Amino acid sequence: MADTVFNLEQPIGALIDLAVREFGEVGFEPVTIGDQTLEILQVKQMPKYLDKLVDRTRSGKKISLPLWAKVWPSCLVLGYTLTRFPFTPGCSVLEVGTGCAVNGMVMAKLGHHVTVSDVEPYALLFSRINVLKNGLDGLVDIRRVDFTRDSLGCRFDYIIGCEVLYEEAVYEPLADFLGAHLAETPSAEVFMAMDRKRQGRKFFDKAAETFAMMKSAANYKDNETGEENVINLFRMKRKAA
Repeated sequence: MADTVFNLEQPIGALIDLAVREFGEVGFEPVTIGDQTLEILQVKQMPKYLDKLVDRTRSGKKISLPLWAKVWPSCLVLGYTLTRFPFTPGCSVLEVGTGCAVNGMVMAKLGHHVTVSDVEPYALLFSRINVLKNGLDGLVDIRRVDFTRDSLGCRFDYIIGCEVLYEEAVYEPLADFLGAHLAETPSAEVFMAMDRKRQGRKFFDKAAETFAMMKSAANYKDNETGEENVINLFRMKRKAA
């Protein structure tokens, strides 16, 4: 999947056909964050698709799980936080590891200039479909970015992301990427949310060289398991010179 490239300028119907070709049945589901409700494309038969991936491994193909396709609890926590924050009107926002572009679209609906980024082409495909479905064409720039090695060549007033500490290899490169792309202004800030189980110690050790960090926690109940869980929310600003 990582080497796949799509023409994202096609009509929404053609883009959905591409999604169906890979994932089978898909459909839009409402996701409400604050007073905003978005229509988000979801894979309807994920277990069946995972079986398809298992079959691919038997033929020696390398696969990656579509973790980007799920709207994680951390996404909802981060989104709600963003709707309550007093952003400067029309600020520039970069979302890293965008997945389905939920929070990028939240920011676009709030009137900001948004770029969403991901390394996974199917995540970008779903993001583009969601942008079109929610009437945000022209308001959200979609970029394929590997934050372990790429540079966008510009800085943003705010950077947002959830569940981006998915493997240790990205920890230190992500800290460098954030430092290289966050604006050098007093108000510039990074917002990140993730399940408390993700420690990411090397990321935070590296990020602490550049950023001062604040941490808060939000409790939630998993509707599937009934378990009580915790989402950690981090806010990061550059240290004073």
